Amino acid sequence: MSVHSLDLATLARAEGFTTSTTTPPPCKQMATLPQHLQHGYKQHNQEMEEATCERIIKKLDSLIRQDPLMDEFDIVFSPGEVNRSPVVSVEHKLGLESWCLKHVYAHGHANILKTRHSKKIQDPAPMLRWTQFCLLVAPEVATFWNIRKQLLQHGSLLVDADLHLTRLVLSRKPKCMEVFQHRKWLFHHILAPCPPLSSPSCASDHHNGSGPDEEPNRRFLLGELEICRWTADKHQNNYHAWNHRLWVLQQLAERPPGLAEVCCAEYEACHRWVRTHVSEHSGLHYMQQLLATLVTLVAEGVLPTLAEAVPSATSPKDLYCTELEFNRSLIEQYPGHEALFCHRRVLLQQLQDILLHAAPVHRTASPPPPALKRSCVETVNGEWSTALLSERDLVNKCLQTDSYQKTLGERHAHWLSNVLAV
Repeated sequence: MSVHSLDLATLARAEGFTTSTTTPPPCKQMATLPQHLQHGYKQHNQEMEEATCERIIKKLDSLIRQDPLMDEFDIVFSPGEVNRSPVVSVEHKLGLESWCLKHVYAHGHANILKTRHSKKIQDPAPMLRWTQFCLLVAPEVATFWNIRKQLLQHGSLLVDADLHLTRLVLSRKPKCMEVFQHRKWLFHHILAPCPPLSSPSCASDHHNGSGPDEEPNRRFLLGELEICRWTADKHQNNYHAWNHRLWVLQQLAERPPGLAEVCCAEYEACHRWVRTHVSEHSGLHYMQQLLATLVTLVAEGVLPTLAEAVPSATSPKDLYCTELEFNRSLIEQYPGHEALFCHRRVLLQQLQDILLHAAPVHRTASPPPPALKRSCVETVNGEWSTALLSERDLVNKCLQTDSYQKTLGERHAHWLSNVLAV
């Protein structure tokens, strides 16, 4: 029997249900039965389907509740009818066989909408189970997340349970924007407003941080950094993970204690990532934002010195010069990656802005004078001239190749001429 021809009896046998002592007649014989008997058999099959689907959903919910270390969920392809439960749990990994997916999801979806339209939730437990199952299968449905938000605000759901659910969803769909948005909402509306350890729902579990001696909100944010690294590894160009990581960095910047250690760890982690993902625009964009954040934190006095976060840099100029050298080494080691050239242009613009502000010439809000179209020596100081000479040298090396690196070098030279007037 194929996957598409599975009937309700398969679900019933898998979950140990018995239909009745009398087996329903084949479809060809159904037409010959009286109308009331046909209606009875159809009603019987519908009741059997609902009971079986509900039992599968309950079993899935039970396994998640019993195993707080469960960290992965996925749909397991099944080629045909099987006489066993479709819910599989092995070594903290949870799976659901694909042959029952259509029936059970339709059951949960219909019950969610029916209960929501009635606007009366006598017992929140069924709604929690239905939304949990449907979100594991289709996490892009914002309506289901909103229902769980309402249950959280009413105290019918613990925040740890929702954090665990989002972790399982991300294991299957690490690029799901709705999950990251839900975790942000949990922090702003549930975790952040709560006093430290004021209630069980405000405590954070092993999914959200490390170390029981840290302040809960900070521990949650540090855990979010791990979530972002994990999801970025699972899916290339994971823009939503890097955007969430930038949000975490902004939240940590508002909590100065221990900020220097976090920034130092992030700086080193980003360098390790860029070395092995030279085509990731999202990761390089986060690096740009991290550098700008470090300079801003030092300028505002949040960090005493830049060296506390980046030991190799004592000033913003040193920071960006070091980044340009690192970027050039990657360009030469891994030729043909446009993302590295785009990143380099941002670094050059930031360095130009730093050097121009450091120059003794007073700058006003008026447009740049025509002198910027003349040679770099006449417009900025010698350090900027040295940086531009290095760019010319890089372009010349790129133009000597016969690969795509030559095209990228030509584009970079065109950008230098039109934007920086080199």
